[in-house]
Amino acid sequence: MKILLVAINARYIHSNPAVFSLKACAGAYASCVDIVEFTINEPPSRILREIYQKRPDVTAFSCYIWNRTLTGQIIRDLRKILPDMDIWAGGPEVSFHTASVIREWNLRGILAGPGEAAFHELVSAYAQGRADQLPALLDESFAAVRPLDEIPFWYDSLKDFTHRIIYYESSRGCPFSCSYCLSSVTKTMDFRSVPRVCRELDFFLEHQTAQVKFVDRTFNCNKSHALPILWHILKHDNGITNFHFEIAADLLDEDYFEVLKKMRPGAVQLEIGVQSTCQKTIHEISRRTDWEKLAAAVRRIRSWHNIHIHLDLIAGLPFEDLATFQTSFNDVFRLGPQQLQTGFLKVLKGSPMERRAGNYDLLYSDEPPYEVLSTRWLSFDDLCLLKQIAEMVECYYNSGQFSHTLDYLCAYFPSPFAMYKALARWYEARRLTTLQPSRVRKYEILLEFGSACTGERPDNGTIIARLKELLTYDLYLREHMKSRPAFACDIKDRKNIIDEILYTESKTHQLFPQLADCSYRELTKQLHGELFNYIFETPSVVFFYYGKRDPLTNNCVTELFPIK
Repeated sequence: MKILLVAINARYIHSNPAVFSLKACAGAYASCVDIVEFTINEPPSRILREIYQKRPDVTAFSCYIWNRTLTGQIIRDLRKILPDMDIWAGGPEVSFHTASVIREWNLRGILAGPGEAAFHELVSAYAQGRADQLPALLDESFAAVRPLDEIPFWYDSLKDFTHRIIYYESSRGCPFSCSYCLSSVTKTMDFRSVPRVCRELDFFLEHQTAQVKFVDRTFNCNKSHALPILWHILKHDNGITNFHFEIAADLLDEDYFEVLKKMRPGAVQLEIGVQSTCQKTIHEISRRTDWEKLAAAVRRIRSWHNIHIHLDLIAGLPFEDLATFQTSFNDVFRLGPQQLQTGFLKVLKGSPMERRAGNYDLLYSDEPPYEVLSTRWLSFDDLCLLKQIAEMVECYYNSGQFSHTLDYLCAYFPSPFAMYKALARWYEARRLTTLQPSRVRKYEILLEFGSACTGERPDNGTIIARLKELLTYDLYLREHMKSRPAFACDIKDRKNIIDEILYTESKTHQLFPQLADCSYRELTKQLHGELFNYIFETPSVVFFYYGKRDPLTNNCVTELFPIK
């Protein structure tokens, strides 16, 4: 008996914890279970061929919005070439409207909801020759949900997870009832015991895993669970591993702040779903968020400069039009997160939002990911604009490569939203979005945009000179360029100033004591010197050292040397 679990991930660096958890719960029959992982970017013919070559007796697919369409295509073709094989499916994308999915894909059945207990029964039935007794729907009514603390730790080895994100689950469910989220359907919460979580995290720490991403919907919803885990991470930090958590920032208190403040820079990153700052919208989607408390918590954490913060917004929610979304955007932007993501409402099957869509004149795509097309408050034109703005934020803000330049340009606009809207229009008018500009070209585009939007001013020459220097500064913070960009000022006539400072440094090593063993010649290879006349209080030389980088921004280390 051979049972094949199939996961089709969005990207190679992702993995699918569901299939590994299912196999771990197969118990004595685990040897009958095999796992294959693909990505949605692979040719369907290759996926079909690999499954066919394994000749499984049973195949089960893990289904999500990102792989539903491709999964359906693979299943329909498998039915033609392996007509006697039983095919099952599970996951959030098929756990609702199950009867229609079974008919559409001609499935043997569906594992709905948490599937570990149901999968154990499925494997047992096939191994014992009683598969014909299995119903088409395996859910909680068929097999009681297995407590999270009883699910085995499946990472016995990390050899199959090289260069991939490690996912970990310490709690299941969510105490909140946000109408767009499937977690609102199940009101129960389940927690893995703290001692067990800490032992399992030690495994990742010992293996110096680059990142462990907790899939808990709201990690800090239970303080007695979350706080000791954070203390354990602090006390056993290996200087390498990063832990990612989704949290509700307005639930943070002094006990949380005490441990978070002590974290090594880069040890922890926090993803915080703001979604909207419009209180009418928040109330309508059954979300409980104290915006003022959330904002205060983010500002406090940002002041420590040790924790990467990712803030989320959702466009297309009820009662939020273009003006109120602009307010939400500006509110969140001004908190200064390392990343600001504008997502677009997905009307998930089985969610309360799906049932209420008619109340909001909410139109959305029939195909995954069921994304919003328009609402009573936002037209399709509005959403197209927000898409373009989101692309500009992703390209320029979230990359972290243009931070000083963007701060400077933002002062010439009424708000951050207005600047990114103007930048989106600039890209659209010049058809730049289809060109996929190179890294340096993006700097040049920003110079062209900035030069145009600062207008005809008496001091325009100084403005453009400062803009060019900021672009140069941002570029060298990230890149040890072999050739100078065209927009960088000509320093040939004053290069001797940089050389003299560097020669003195080779004798004194006052700026970079960590390079005390380097001669003048070696320093010229380790450091890049750049002269700036406008962006600091006085003309200065900045040396960029790429041997060490800020773990939050990825910027190199710099030292400033004022000159006369």
